[in-house]
Amino acid sequence: MLINGKNLKTAEASTKISFAANIVLLILKFFGGFWGGSKALIADCLNSFLDLLANSAVLIGLNVARRPADADHQYGHGNADVIAASLVAIIIFATGLYIGFDSIHTIIDKNYKPPRYWATGVAIFTIALKSILYRYTKIIGVRTKSPAVLANAYDHKSDVYASSGALVGIVCAQIGYPILDPIGGIWVGFFIVRSGVNLIRDNIHTLMSGAPDRELIDKVTLTACEIEKVRGVVTTRMRTLGAKLIVDIEIFVDKNLSVGEGHRIAHLVRDSLLAKYDDIIEVMVHVEPKPD
Repeated sequence: MLINGKNLKTAEASTKISFAANIVLLILKFFGGFWGGSKALIADCLNSFLDLLANSAVLIGLNVARRPADADHQYGHGNADVIAASLVAIIIFATGLYIGFDSIHTIIDKNYKPPRYWATGVAIFTIALKSILYRYTKIIGVRTKSPAVLANAYDHKSDVYASSGALVGIVCAQIGYPILDPIGGIWVGFFIVRSGVNLIRDNIHTLMSGAPDRELIDKVTLTACEIEKVRGVVTTRMRTLGAKLIVDIEIFVDKNLSVGEGHRIAHLVRDSLLAKYDDIIEVMVHVEPKPD
């Protein structure tokens, strides 16, 4: 999809669109929260501000991740994408904590009053826009397999839940239960914290060179076994590098083969895996003689 010659299906494009949308929401929530008198919407305004910081981190991470391998980073800079996603997760988590504690403090002080109807409209618009952004960004994140873009997508999803809670609190406060507005703020905080914890957990797995799903490892093993003169696979180990994968595989060959022939078979395995799996960027093949 092209608009004014620009492809909207890239990780960078989705992040820039999210950035622009968060600027609009930040302005609307600011006026909706302060002029509309909604504690929950003010909390959501802070959330949009931190979303802008998160979008900036994602853009930087995506740009660094595209850099080619060099002497200091011989497998490339793919984990910059994951680091950006981790920063997004930390920002999400910290935002949720602040919103929750601030709302609790409001309830303790009994410093609440019914919001105006302007706040209701802003909350509804936020839910609609964030729902669209979540679906769009998730599609791009899955297609590009970018941890940072996927983190951005789930940030949008948490915002939908958060704004829904804010809307419920605002409406209930307007019909005579003003305490439900800061309670809506607590609801916002809860979902944001939960989203942050899930993202932090997933990114730690990647940064610690976690393995992909067992199903993919089994497929890679089967592909290697299909190569001519491969007599079996001893072990297959895989680790993540950002959105990509590195494979370390040990194969059996006939013990009577020459070193040169074993080397040729290893290259066949490597080339086959690189050709069949787009996510694999490096394969190390170890050759072992098949025991009697």
